[in-house]
Amino acid sequence: MVPEPHLDEALRALAGHGRQGRVPAAADVRRRGDTRRRRRQAASVTLAAVLVGLLGAGAVLARPSGDPDSLPVGPAGPTTAPATASTSPDPAATSGPPSNDPLLSGRRQVTVVRAAEQSGGLSLLADGRLAEVDGAEGRQLFVFTPLGSDTYQVRAAERGGGATDVCWEVRSSGSQPLRVVAAACAPQEPRQQFTVVRSGQRAGEPTYAISSHSAYLQNSATRGLILEELGDAALTTRFRLVDNGAAPG
Repeated sequence: MVPEPHLDEALRALAGHGRQGRVPAAADVRRRGDTRRRRRQAASVTLAAVLVGLLGAGAVLARPSGDPDSLPVGPAGPTTAPATASTSPDPAATSGPPSNDPLLSGRRQVTVVRAAEQSGGLSLLADGRLAEVDGAEGRQLFVFTPLGSDTYQVRAAERGGGATDVCWEVRSSGSQPLRVVAAACAPQEPRQQFTVVRSGQRAGEPTYAISSHSAYLQNSATRGLILEELGDAALTTRFRLVDNGAAPG
């Protein structure tokens, strides 16, 4: 038992504490505890999500590049292939005839003259060869009929003694160079399909390169007109087309 004087002091001390504050009700204590518990749970969930994200990122970074399960890569934007210098002597790589060139329309008859010459021209002779002449022999007027992009059939405008149209055709003769000869016109015949492109100019007039399947029509000082592939060599023979009026129907 506490002596009575001490009991009085204890009661006074308790009363003093009561005046300084009050003991919270049980409901308040429970509500505050629930709030703190919910905060701790939310913080735990957030921390767990951050840890899972970090572990996932580490797994992706550690995965080998050849893994079939690697993350998909989105389509790349448009790219431009690096420019490469072309060593091809093909004049078609840098130039071509305009689509409205009347001399290549199939409606005009022209003479074909080497650009380096001031007189003479190409002619289909009586023996069928295409040759360069200074006179009036053979058939010297030609019609360039379009077959496709830069591709033409070259027909003789003059029929000569027969009723069959005659066209240029590439022929081979053993070890001899390719040549152009006269043949009955056949638009589907590959040997009658010539590529003609505008290539440079001379005295203000356009000049043309004539080829057949990469073999170019060139003039040889010893063999005359032949067709040969250029390889790394430069094209040395170009032609002018001289208008001689409307082509015969």
